Amino acid sequence: MTKNTLKRESLSCSDPLYAAHALGHDYGVDKLAKDLFQQPGVMYNKLNPENDSNHLYLRDAIHLTELADDDRILSAWCHSRGGVFVKLPESVNCDEELSDQLLLISEQMGIALAEIRDSRSDGVITPEEFECISRELNKTVREVISLKAVVSSQVRELPKANGFSIEPQAGTAATVKFAQALPKSASNE
Repeated sequence: MTKNTLKRESLSCSDPLYAAHALGHDYGVDKLAKDLFQQPGVMYNKLNPENDSNHLYLRDAIHLTELADDDRILSAWCHSRGGVFVKLPESVNCDEELSDQLLLISEQMGIALAEIRDSRSDGVITPEEFECISRELNKTVREVISLKAVVSSQVRELPKANGFSIEPQAGTAATVKFAQALPKSASNE
């Protein structure tokens, strides 16, 4: 199959080579070839997953991902390995962002569960329906993993001041403990 006959409809989101093909064409193969100091014909062949003469090397895929600022190749590779690609938030620091992330998880879980319910309505889940379910469940996993980043950005050491330390207790907000013993006269009163 040549570069001219490879149709977009055949592109799979779970195949990194097809993702590279789509990404390369969206970015512009001629522009990509110039940016990577390669001949356009060679680049067209490298981006054609059906071509056996030139191969897309990992280094090429990395450069393409960076130049286009597009994670399709990574997402497809993760999907083909049974995982999901999650871009972590750059920085989060407030409780509002934690609440928003929890709401996003709930919302996405609802979408995924609705997809399952709708697919089961006739008693059979078709392969196409399963693909839709998988896509929504993967989005849910991404949101849950993003929650970890939000929570980790809020980790702090407990404050210590004036000889007291605050220690969290299971099921309670916190307990204040003395860092040093009280004088005998103060403890007898």
